Amino acid sequence: MAEPPTSIRRLAALLVLAMAAAPVVGPAAARAQSPQTSPPAAQTGASAPVARLNQALLDLMRSGAREPSRARLQRFMPVMREAFDLEAALRVAAAPYFDRANEAEKRQALDAFSRRSAAQYVERFDSYEGQSIDIIGQRDGPRGTTLVDTHVKKPGKEPVRLTYVLRPQGQTWKILDVLAKGTISQVATQRSEFQTILRNGGLAGLTNDLNAAADRLLGGA
Repeated sequence: MAEPPTSIRRLAALLVLAMAAAPVVGPAAARAQSPQTSPPAAQTGASAPVARLNQALLDLMRSGAREPSRARLQRFMPVMREAFDLEAALRVAAAPYFDRANEAEKRQALDAFSRRSAAQYVERFDSYEGQSIDIIGQRDGPRGTTLVDTHVKKPGKEPVRLTYVLRPQGQTWKILDVLAKGTISQVATQRSEFQTILRNGGLAGLTNDLNAAADRLLGGA
């Protein structure tokens, strides 16, 4: 198996540290679930939340022409909260400001981060032109994570590769990060984006910026 790029290994290390307090399944169980790819009709283990997310993204595309953005956001948000460990991602992207904040500030920032993240999906997956999203493989990642590779296919276009980084949490799996083209980390991009806002306005400033960004993405629909 090819060694993951150094940038992925470093991000995985930070994300695993962010999840250190979360209950996880034992190492043997995690290894037992991660090496194979299940049939598309019955995804299990780390592939299961990715399969549910893929279906939700297809639903977003199919409803884009006939349903207001805010209604689509309300339907998509529960799927996103279930599939992603958004708190772990925000803890890394907003470090060290998130951990220094009080519980009310953390909750407000997490709500805003969840809303902005979901709004980005609603805005990007807004029309259906025969696309499909397929899980093409599952493999061990660094530091106890599992990588699930997908292709977003559109007729007449080259597939777009998205790789999801997951870790077992309790009896399920949670997405920690999304890698575009297998290497470009969503969490690393968010961390770079957030640092200036955090330095100037702290976590409260980031919360305001995230909510404003979500409003812009959703428009007046």
